[in-house]
Amino acid sequence: MSKVKTNNLLTPAQAAKDLGISVATLRKYSLIVERTTENSKYFERNSQNNRLYTQKNIEDFKEMVKLSHGPKMTLETSAAQIYPVADVKKPTETNSDEKKLEELQTAVAKLESENKKRELTIKELQQELTDAQKSKEQLQVELDTLKQQAKEKVENTDSSKNETIKERINEKVSDDKKGHWWNRFMG
Repeated sequence: MSKVKTNNLLTPAQAAKDLGISVATLRKYSLIVERTTENSKYFERNSQNNRLYTQKNIEDFKEMVKLSHGPKMTLETSAAQIYPVADVKKPTETNSDEKKLEELQTAVAKLESENKKRELTIKELQQELTDAQKSKEQLQVELDTLKQQAKEKVENTDSSKNETIKERINEKVSDDKKGHWWNRFMG
């Protein structure tokens, strides 16, 4: 116990007493800190593997509890603000992350390529549509011209038919006036 006092380290019971909490609650807080820092040896330990706490640890626990009472805060989120979060990734995680990144980049490249192909197809179809509309307009103009010509021809044909009919009627009438050939001799 003299060793603990000389190093300014507190046992779990002493630290819990300073914080005004139970030893079990202190253990819970310690586990949260160890998970947040991803360091199971964040706190020093004695020969019986009990955690030992410094005065700085006690102050950090008090601050963590105080922050956790804020809106939308938990002990975990407040611990993440106070304690350094482990940034070191395991090699397997890094490799798998890099592999996932490469897969995503490949997928993005494929999607971009497909998108460009679709854009080209859309442009080609738009050009074909424009050409078809121009052709339709030209055909409509030709159709209107042909209709006009047909109408004029029909009118000309009708007038020439009317004249031909009139001529035939006049011939018939004049023939009727002449009568038959024997009437000329008898009459």
